[in-house]
Amino acid sequence: MRIATFDLDGTRQWRLLVLLSAVVLAPATVLLMVAMNAAGSSLLDLAVIGAAALGLHCAVFLTARSAVAAFAVASTAMLVLAFVPVPGWSSGILLPSALCFLLVLWRVVFDAPTPWPWIALAVALTGIAVAEAIGASRADGDLPPWMQTLEATLLVTVAAVTWGVAWTARMQNERAAADAQAALDRARRTERAHIRRDLHDVIAHSITLMVAQAEAARVGTGEAHTDESLAQLAESGRSALRGLRGMLRVLDASPPDASDVVPGIDALDDLVATAGTPLHRVSLTENGTRQPLAADAEVALVRLTQEGITNAFRHLEAPVSVEVTVDWHLDHVAVQVSDDGGRGPLRTGPPGTGLTGISERVAAAGGSFDIATESSWTLTAQFPVLDSP
Repeated sequence: MRIATFDLDGTRQWRLLVLLSAVVLAPATVLLMVAMNAAGSSLLDLAVIGAAALGLHCAVFLTARSAVAAFAVASTAMLVLAFVPVPGWSSGILLPSALCFLLVLWRVVFDAPTPWPWIALAVALTGIAVAEAIGASRADGDLPPWMQTLEATLLVTVAAVTWGVAWTARMQNERAAADAQAALDRARRTERAHIRRDLHDVIAHSITLMVAQAEAARVGTGEAHTDESLAQLAESGRSALRGLRGMLRVLDASPPDASDVVPGIDALDDLVATAGTPLHRVSLTENGTRQPLAADAEVALVRLTQEGITNAFRHLEAPVSVEVTVDWHLDHVAVQVSDDGGRGPLRTGPPGTGLTGISERVAAAGGSFDIATESSWTLTAQFPVLDSP
């Protein structure tokens, strides 16, 4: 339950308090200074009190920009007031404008990052002790001893209560923010579950039918090339299903099992072998000895190769040749996917629109990525290898 009476973080509430401090406390301090002048206070003391009071009111306005800086200004002003004698009191820390210090203290406890709330409490209590020590050192017997004790007790109580209420409001605000974040996370999980169901009902079903129809068509064909193409079509459908199931598990926030693993470097040979058709030639050249790669680097390498092949097939007129080259070095692996430009670009829009995700994936794996475009496209990436055990 929130303490609405003391919850001063609202803009309207805070502005009202700032306005009241200027309209009520400042005139009250001026009236007290007039009385002090009549009681014989020196002009220097009055000037110092006026400057310190002005600093306190400015500190309240400064909290809108920096609570810590405002607290530093207010603390300095209160320390100055502690050295100024006031007739009938121990010092000037009981001036009406001194209440501005409590407003600044509240704000720094509520807004400032840790450990500033605790520093503010220590500064406030230390300041009270210093002020009372100064007052006691110049006591001339006009004030009874119990009044000094009462004043110190009152100041400590007010400062501690202000700090405690501000800290309670801060904790309530942080709990409310945590509850809001938890509600947002639940909403995201619910939305992911909806997306998962939609993908499964629409896309997975359609791909399954496509694979089944391709397998059925193989039975009735008598041409070797047609049979080979249909087999590759069926295998591509199965691969898409495996990838879709892996994506659905990510959306559902459940760990993948052994049947739906992310693609690794061992999938590169099958990817190239199943990508070709009579009109689309894909070759793989691998130089050097394979080195261990991080899991995200393996995925990025395979996805880069897949995107380069898909990009060429989608945007170039057949026949098209794509060459994949993988060069293994002691400290890195370089992969290059280049096409021969085919018979020219198809009217399918500008090529390479799907490469943004590949670039981000390569960067996330600690690699570098480059695209060269002339009459053909060349995708190049490098990934660091892991140290051998």
